[in-house]
Amino acid sequence: MTQHSTAYGRALEPWIDGDLERGRSGFGRMVAATANPLASHAALEMMRDGGSALDAAIAAQMVLTAVEPNASGIGGGAMILVAEGEAVAAYDGLSAAPGLVTDRLAKDFDGRIVPADRAAFGGRTVGVPGVLRALELAHASHGALPWARLFEPAIALCEAGYPLSPYLLRAMQEGPGITVETMARALFMEGGRMRPAGSLVRNPALTQTLRRIAEDGADAFYLGEIARDICRVVGGDLFPGTITEDDLAAYRAVPRQPVRYRHGALTVLGGPLPTFGALAVGQLLGVAARHGVSSIGTSLTAEEIHILVEACRLAFADRAAYAGDPDHHAIDEQALLDPAYLDARARLLDPARRSGAMRAGADGSMTSHLSIADGRGQVVSMTTTINQNFGARLSVGGFYLNNVMTNFADHPMEGGRLSVNAMAAHARPRTSIAPCLVLDDHGVLAAIGAGGGGRIIGYVANALLRLASGMRDPQEIVSAPHALNSGGMAEIEPELAHHAPALLAMGHWVMPRRHDGGTQAVIRQDEGWAAGGDPRRDGVGMGSR
Repeated sequence: MTQHSTAYGRALEPWIDGDLERGRSGFGRMVAATANPLASHAALEMMRDGGSALDAAIAAQMVLTAVEPNASGIGGGAMILVAEGEAVAAYDGLSAAPGLVTDRLAKDFDGRIVPADRAAFGGRTVGVPGVLRALELAHASHGALPWARLFEPAIALCEAGYPLSPYLLRAMQEGPGITVETMARALFMEGGRMRPAGSLVRNPALTQTLRRIAEDGADAFYLGEIARDICRVVGGDLFPGTITEDDLAAYRAVPRQPVRYRHGALTVLGGPLPTFGALAVGQLLGVAARHGVSSIGTSLTAEEIHILVEACRLAFADRAAYAGDPDHHAIDEQALLDPAYLDARARLLDPARRSGAMRAGADGSMTSHLSIADGRGQVVSMTTTINQNFGARLSVGGFYLNNVMTNFADHPMEGGRLSVNAMAAHARPRTSIAPCLVLDDHGVLAAIGAGGGGRIIGYVANALLRLASGMRDPQEIVSAPHALNSGGMAEIEPELAHHAPALLAMGHWVMPRRHDGGTQAVIRQDEGWAAGGDPRRDGVGMGSR
């Protein structure tokens, strides 16, 4: 790791094209857009050393485990799309339920009802992490550099120190419960107060964890001492979980087929179930196009916002009914994207007025995203998460564990039948993450995805609609204001707040607010690629020749 990587403010190496102020895209033959400049830098470093885009994604994920521990890390899960030539592969490394579970988090093993706020964090909310198994599986087919080399940037940062990022501090302020957690107090606080942004952070525990995984592969995480430590921490919590060493040893990443649909002249390939985000984006785009909104610019009209919000509400209604683990339930993804079905759904949308309750048809949170192109034909779109900010608020080995169990259905029965998202042994709960690859007649045009919980669907849809309008500057796309549905609210960013009266007149509940975002995009240019990182967080797009 080069010397500059230990601080934001030092000049970038001559071979990097990047703007830490996120005022413009980074350009180059190879590009990376991640949620932190140190992760983007590590990705470029791997590719300049002959590594593939997948190699770069692994290096970036390890750095994000250190510098953005609130949003993702080796204690969580991921959905990875890899395009290589005309072939696109999907790798499901989402976190899974342990073998011994109740039918819902709010019900204890003795039948007592658990308070909802107690069931949001703690040992019982931890699923078996999957990101390392998925990265290992993808590396076997798409990697170029040795596995151990990919861990060097993160190990160097953990040893030498890295700056405490502004976004991490904000995440701690917005979730004050984390300030009593052991690792947070040791790394990010001093004298009972949060350290200022830019403070040097060292993480010796994560250094040792990453060294073991670098040397012995993912088995070092799923077998042996790290696995025992995970079980000890999860089982020893006041809200104890049931993960066993057998659960960790038995976890496997699953190769899947990406979901696919057309939008105008573009083809979108997205993460498949149990990630419902890309499927929901396809439904949103299809319904919106049937009401004349097939593309948008940097700004929007009140009428466009209305259509987008209502189309998103329709997609969320289907998510509740049909999104679950395809290995546990028979779910026909393509039926939810069938033109006749989308025609019928679009007819439920009033172009001039907010509709009432929306039901399924047919019969919060944080996350991180990486978009990378290596300039040699491989492109990666990877969304990675520990679910909510700081996951279960339990740390082990210098990283946080996920709280993905909160993503299962609140009740096992919905509408008189077993929910497709009911909690079950070894099942993977649904998630709104939406990693996407976009193809045109010349191959992969873009890799796009986002963090941000349920808002991911709106973020990605906004980005794809701007891409469909002909916009090709990824920084401009990811920086443009969002309009989306969240919990039935029409959420608009401050630049669009002047539309609030018109939306209120249409019957919407309107919430003007700045979004956390987390959209990262890379887009093919006439020569090379461009990368844009979301300025709402610490995202930066970088490129290199």
